[in-house]
Amino acid sequence: MMQSSFSPIHKLEDYKPNPWLTPKLDLRFDLDLHLTVVRADYEVVLQSESIEPLFLNGESLEFLSLRIDGAIVDPEDYQVSPTGILIPHPPKDKFRLTVENRICPAKNTSLEGLYKSGSMLCTQNEPEGFRKIVYSIDRPDNMMRFLVTISGDQTLFPVMLSNGNLVGDKQFEGGKREVVWEDPFPKPSYLFALVAGELQETVDSFITKSGREITLKIFIEKGNEEKVGFAFDSLKKAMKWDEDTFGLEYDLDLFMIVAVEDFNMGAMENKGLNLFNAKLVLANKKSATDESFEAILAVIAHEYFHNWTGNRVTLRNWFNLTLKEGLTVFRDQWFTEDMTDPSVKRIKDVLFLKEFQFPEDQGPMSHPILPKTYKEMNNFYTVTVYEKGAEVIRLVSELIGRENFKKGLKLYLSQYDGQGVTFEEFVSSMEEVNGSAIPYLRNWYHRSGTPMISVKEIYAKDSNEWILELTDTGSSEYPLVFSNSFAVFDREGRLVREEKRVMSGARDQIRMAALDSKGTKPIVSLFRSLSSPIRLDYKQSEEEIKILAKVETDGVSRFFAFQNLIFEWFRKSLLFGKEDNFSVILETIGDSFGRNWDKTYHSFYLSFPGLTQISESIGCYEFTKIQNLRVWAIESISTTFTKEFQVLLEENRKTIPVQTKEEIGKRRLKNIALYYLLYDPSKKFERLAVMEQREAKHMSEEVSALKFLLEVESKEKETSVNLFFDKWKQDHLVLDVWFAAQVATGEDRCKIAEQLENHPQFNIRNPNKVRSLYFSLARNPLSFHKEDGSGYTFLAERIKRLNEINPQMAAALTKLFSPVSKQKGNLPKIAKKELEVLSNLPNLSRELGEVVGTILNSL
Repeated sequence: MMQSSFSPIHKLEDYKPNPWLTPKLDLRFDLDLHLTVVRADYEVVLQSESIEPLFLNGESLEFLSLRIDGAIVDPEDYQVSPTGILIPHPPKDKFRLTVENRICPAKNTSLEGLYKSGSMLCTQNEPEGFRKIVYSIDRPDNMMRFLVTISGDQTLFPVMLSNGNLVGDKQFEGGKREVVWEDPFPKPSYLFALVAGELQETVDSFITKSGREITLKIFIEKGNEEKVGFAFDSLKKAMKWDEDTFGLEYDLDLFMIVAVEDFNMGAMENKGLNLFNAKLVLANKKSATDESFEAILAVIAHEYFHNWTGNRVTLRNWFNLTLKEGLTVFRDQWFTEDMTDPSVKRIKDVLFLKEFQFPEDQGPMSHPILPKTYKEMNNFYTVTVYEKGAEVIRLVSELIGRENFKKGLKLYLSQYDGQGVTFEEFVSSMEEVNGSAIPYLRNWYHRSGTPMISVKEIYAKDSNEWILELTDTGSSEYPLVFSNSFAVFDREGRLVREEKRVMSGARDQIRMAALDSKGTKPIVSLFRSLSSPIRLDYKQSEEEIKILAKVETDGVSRFFAFQNLIFEWFRKSLLFGKEDNFSVILETIGDSFGRNWDKTYHSFYLSFPGLTQISESIGCYEFTKIQNLRVWAIESISTTFTKEFQVLLEENRKTIPVQTKEEIGKRRLKNIALYYLLYDPSKKFERLAVMEQREAKHMSEEVSALKFLLEVESKEKETSVNLFFDKWKQDHLVLDVWFAAQVATGEDRCKIAEQLENHPQFNIRNPNKVRSLYFSLARNPLSFHKEDGSGYTFLAERIKRLNEINPQMAAALTKLFSPVSKQKGNLPKIAKKELEVLSNLPNLSRELGEVVGTILNSL
């Protein structure tokens, strides 16, 4: 039992239900910034046929006492270790166990368990933070009903919150106050939450379909009261959408959100008490961009949707993390599509997938969405588990249809309410409403890597047909099922045929009549809107891609056809020279100006792909060469269409600072026009950009001007940087953008990062600041992958510091070393040297050790 509990490697094949459960828990906190006392009273129940040892997880706890049925346990009858308490011989199959310990929230820089953030104490328990609060069976399959008592100094902790309903509130002499919260729904320990401190309460309400009034509360630090309106609106939209789409009504009378300044994640779905990174709650037109508003809309919806897909039905074990996260990401994507624009939202999701998840699938951190092993669970909160997991759920909806998907989700939730389950239960529910099994679907959970579908064209002269042979070139061990939405066009761009096919297994064949008696080949658009999460090896001609980039009736596929046209130009230009037929790109852009497209869509269509995106798409990592070509291309577009971009800018200049589809589109189109104008070799539009920044009525306009001036190395960049800082120096969240913008593009940004980390507004203990500065630098290939290795050395030194402060941040930052094996020259050797130093740190954390070891094995 002890070896199993302390094993550094967790294997899916070794999973067994715990022999003991604690279905009821009375939890008491006597709050103090430095010495908080926590007491847990468990009802302990045996699940196995015979009495087995009982192990309680516990880390970084000061043990005080242990009682069974009220009597102090003899120290000879239990063992306390750095990882928990072992009771080798529990007295009977059911008893009450009381354990007491002390913790120091003020010194907890890991931001797991109970820690201090600003003026408040708060918790983060997913995946295994609860064991840093109190000794417990800290597993997702241990469902408990919580009764939580919080006691503390009224002046320090005027607000004291936990999950569920407030059932007790007492004042005592001497300024003490005690509150009691009860959650009627059983939940695992990772969903427990506590918040206490000086917080401002803002209130709204929502009327459910059945007529119940739900009280909504958002707690923020003083001074942010005017920044919660959009969050409330987003929450109410999400609640209504879940009722209208899936018939899911909120199940408590109170729903609370707390905005936290120091938070490792985006947000956390604790039952009825969601904790959010403040940047994903607080927003107004002055301080938030359109992208920030949409992120708030999506993440608030995501955490609310978890109430059913994650809380009411939760996980049996952490291997199945994608069950709740992939499913809920898909639900928030669907919701955001309905609230905004489906094509634009899908373009954003696919761009994110291609820029971040596909490279993870092809790098050393590659893993299936259901990992078979893990050492440190924090390292598996990845884009693969979330975004690829969501793509697999989307695939299910493509295969059975969205109406059947709705029925399947309702069946799943009703059958498994209050249980911890696996992906198997979800898939079985979908197959039940489908009326038949879905072959090979489960293999998506076990196969790592992005499937590559190769396409071969064959002309059958006897039948005057063209045959497309599709082959999955990947693992034969795990054959997959694909949904292939495709369209056929003639040479004039007219739509001839649309169809959705299921490709079950490694091969499929599509037969199409030739366009005429001479056997003229039709033009085919495969896997439209990325109907399956695949890469496509399809050698279409430049002319065919150009036609699709103009006429594809599916806006998502039209956008990516144009992107492919640009990537092909880069691939050829690196071999033959940059003048190699750039006119095709210019012609396609020129054609777009005459289209009556949605403004936001048109702005995305005109957006030129970034350096990393180009590099990954063409499999070339000579960043300086690619960047020189990229600048030449953008300058060519700028000079060719100067008048058109000036017209776009003027037509969309007078925007109203509201979050409507029309105004968002105008801002985006104006910004993209300004971007291209700033690449005009004459530099005559740079002062215009500074003026746009000064006169901006919305943060999207202000931030864009700053970023563009920095990217083009404008002589006005210092003016822009200082202007932005002077205006926003009192707003910590806005300054995150300021830090990031200065290192996100261009060469030699390590020097600037070194200056910025000494800025009084920078704090390495704050995850948002770490992400804004260090993560942004690491995603700038010209600086991070600089030939002398200085980018690697710079980042490795910061990772050392973070290992001591916040191991989760250290590990996440180290993952950005994943592409180093693809780099040229001595860079892989330099990276290996830096990583080896990290691997030998005397106090190497589990999180960092696992990531460093995985990347080193690839070098």
